[in-house]
Amino acid sequence: MPFSLAPYYHPTTVVFVDDNENFLRSLDLELPTNWAYRSFSETEDALEFLNRPAPLPPLVDRCFTLSAEDRTHPTVVLDFSLIEQEINHLERFSRVSVVMIDYSMPLMNGLEFCAELNDAYLQKAMLTGVADEKVAVQAFNARLIDRFIPKNTSHSISDIVAYAEELQHAYFTQHTARLTNTLSLNPPRFLTDRDVARAVRAMMQRELAVEYYMLQRPSGFLMLRADGSAMKLFIYDEAEIHRGISEARNRGAPADIQTALKERRLVLSYMDAFEDFPTSEYPWAENVLAAERVPGREVWHMALMQDPPADIDFDPKRCSYEAFLSLLDQRNVRAAE
Repeated sequence: MPFSLAPYYHPTTVVFVDDNENFLRSLDLELPTNWAYRSFSETEDALEFLNRPAPLPPLVDRCFTLSAEDRTHPTVVLDFSLIEQEINHLERFSRVSVVMIDYSMPLMNGLEFCAELNDAYLQKAMLTGVADEKVAVQAFNARLIDRFIPKNTSHSISDIVAYAEELQHAYFTQHTARLTNTLSLNPPRFLTDRDVARAVRAMMQRELAVEYYMLQRPSGFLMLRADGSAMKLFIYDEAEIHRGISEARNRGAPADIQTALKERRLVLSYMDAFEDFPTSEYPWAENVLAAERVPGREVWHMALMQDPPADIDFDPKRCSYEAFLSLLDQRNVRAAE
C-alpha cells in the first residue's frame, strides 16, 4: 500500500488485454461489480484505445494558469478551486490508470505491447503463465512493468483485484507529483504522512467513499460515495487545534464546548466563519465535530462532516461514479446487440 496521499483520487478504468477469450469472460463473472474496466482480445484494438487522446485532459494539466498581473514576469498560478470542481466531470472515470496484459500474445508479447503505450504514467501489470515468469521477473526488475501476476492459480483473480487497486493509487501519486510539489511550497504535511494515509483510506472504507479531493480551508478532503453523497473530512494538526481552543475561549464559547475542545473530543469545523456572526450569536453546537486522533509519530486529528453544505453545484445523477457505471452498462448492452 502506498505511504502517501495524492491531492485527489477517483475510480478509473482498468484495461485487460488477453487473447484467451475464456479468461476475459471469467473476468466478467469474478471482478467486483463496481469496477470500470475494458477488455480486449486483440493487441491492435487495445493500443488504438489506449493511445487515443483522452476526452478530458488530466486535472494536473488544467489547474495551472499563467498570471496576467505582471506581463513582464508572468507566474504560474495554481487554481485550487478546480480540484473540488473536478467532481462535475463524468469523464474523470474514463481515464485509464492500469493496463493488465498477457505476456504470450500472437502478434506481440506483453513487453512489446507496453513499449507502444504513450502514457508514461500508465501502470502496467503483466499476466504470466509458469513458462513466462522468469521473463516477467526480469522485466519487473528492469522497471519495464510495475507488477507481474501469475495466471491460472486459485487466487489469481484476488491478486488481480488487489494489485489493480494498489496500482491505481500509485498512478495518482505519480501523475499528481507536479501538483504535490507545487503545494509543497506551502505544504499540507498530511499528504506525505503515512499514518494519515492509512487513516484516510480506513475512513474511506468505513464510509464507502470511492473518491476524494483536497480542500484548502479548512484542510482536508471532500469525499464522495459511489452514489455521489458527500462528506468532508477535516484534518488538523496541533497548531490548528490550539487555534480553535483559543478562538473558543476568546469568543466566550459555552464551558462544555471549551472543555471538549481542550480534551480533543471535539474540533471546530469552520473557524473562518466567526466573522459572519456577532460573538453572542455564534452557533457553537452546530459548528463542532467529533474528533478522532490519528495514531502515529506526529499528532493529527480528523473530523468527519456528513452531508456538508454544498460549495459548488453538483448533480449526482449525472456525474457520480454510479452514473458512469450505468452508462458503461448501457454501452456494453448496445455493443452486444
